[in-house]
Amino acid sequence: MMPPESLKMRVLEAVRQHPVPRRTDPLPFTIGLAAFAAVAMSGVLLWVPPLFGEVAGLAHAAGRPASSGAWILAGTAAVALASTWLVLPSRRSMLSPPRGLLLAVAIGVPLLVGAWLVLWHGTYADPFTRIGWRCFALTALTAPWPFATLAYASRRVEPRHPGTAGAALGSVAGAWAAVMVELWCPLATGSHVLLGHVLPLLVLALAGSAFGVRLFRLPRV
Repeated sequence: MMPPESLKMRVLEAVRQHPVPRRTDPLPFTIGLAAFAAVAMSGVLLWVPPLFGEVAGLAHAAGRPASSGAWILAGTAAVALASTWLVLPSRRSMLSPPRGLLLAVAIGVPLLVGAWLVLWHGTYADPFTRIGWRCFALTALTAPWPFATLAYASRRVEPRHPGTAGAALGSVAGAWAAVMVELWCPLATGSHVLLGHVLPLLVLALAGSAFGVRLFRLPRV
């Protein structure tokens, strides 16, 4: 049975008067948020170290050979870029990658960052000695900015494993924080790297898991 012509006209008129709102592209805002995060992280490196009695900015890493520093930064940035690509959902899907992949990122990123740093320890002598608490603090202070950007870019509800998704994002945010901190820190000895560069990324993964349970879980009805 066909609907009356008058009903069809009323439906079409209602659609004309109340069109479906266009979906906005989140990419421009995500790019802006990422740029703001980069500025905020740079500000941390400029303003926080003097509170510890240390030199701010790139001058603090002057004792490290430029070639070693460039390779360290390039490798850490590659880890950050690759892990970001792995954990963010594709534009065709709102679901997270498989849980095994998210776990591999959450655990593997801190280990890769630490191993890459220690690998370069034999290429130069550390210009001074530090335990690692300053780098721990700087990583913790710089990581929330990329985490906020990644959480927005994820734009997901993850009913299957929200904690694992959050842990992976926390670890990736830690990788981006590590890039910034390694611009400042010239040290690559194993004990310093473990405390100042690996441990904070593991803590960020745990914190990201806690945030993920709250941010990405399916809302209760």
